[in-house]
Amino acid sequence: MRERSNSIFRHTIVAGRISVFAGAMLAMFVYCHAEAAAQVLAIAPSADSAQFLPSAPEAKMSGASSSADVASANVSGVSASAVTTTSGVVFVSPTQKFIRPGQIAPTLTAGNKVLLGVRDAYSPFSASGWFAVAGYEQVMNGSPNYGTDRGAFGQRLGAAAVRDSSESIFSESVMANFFHEDPRYYQMGSAHNFFVRLVYSGTRPIFTRTDSGRQSLNLASLSGTLGGSALTNLYYPQVNRGMTQTMETFGGSIGGSALGDVVSEFYSSFKHMFHSGTN
Repeated sequence: MRERSNSIFRHTIVAGRISVFAGAMLAMFVYCHAEAAAQVLAIAPSADSAQFLPSAPEAKMSGASSSADVASANVSGVSASAVTTTSGVVFVSPTQKFIRPGQIAPTLTAGNKVLLGVRDAYSPFSASGWFAVAGYEQVMNGSPNYGTDRGAFGQRLGAAAVRDSSESIFSESVMANFFHEDPRYYQMGSAHNFFVRLVYSGTRPIFTRTDSGRQSLNLASLSGTLGGSALTNLYYPQVNRGMTQTMETFGGSIGGSALGDVVSEFYSSFKHMFHSGTN
């Protein structure tokens, strides 16, 4: 039993490396071609040509911002998480996944999306999700069916990490470039009704906005998650492989993404309530 457990774990690690490597290669392929095209079509930046998406459902671009503010934020945002300009407008980094109300998010380049996907795949927020998923699967003894012994939790944790990271890279680094969609989550904030926020956050894996700001079906998330779910056939136990099991994994991953967006939407509100109650 121990030898079988170790063998499955080794296969999980190998499959994980293969999936992450494949995702990285696809991301770099899209990045190189997109950057080459961008260089051919490049024009000199100006206040009129600098395009910014609405930062959040209720946020508006401040008319007081100047072209110097835009240029400064656009350059500094690559390494900083947020830049506050002289006019008080807050611009965030192109690799920041969750955009808070009042923040202005710059239009993403192909390279920004590649970096955002990799950063999101291995963020502390994502890692906490791996433990939560592995713990739930261990308690319920659900798919992937590694059993209920102590080694099974480690196997489930490794599988959750590989599945989630590959889905993130495929969705945000690769498919978001292919479909020209914005993979970031724009928080509505406490200014909106609770149920409106709940429905909005819970449906973001299904609906999103394009690079131009138009509302759209989230093809990047759906196709990238499906690709990551299909890769589980390389490292899941035999009983959890096949089309039916893959679609169940896909549905569970979409549900997990929705739950993650709900948590990110309400986290700051709960944190504020907690601190207010302790004062």
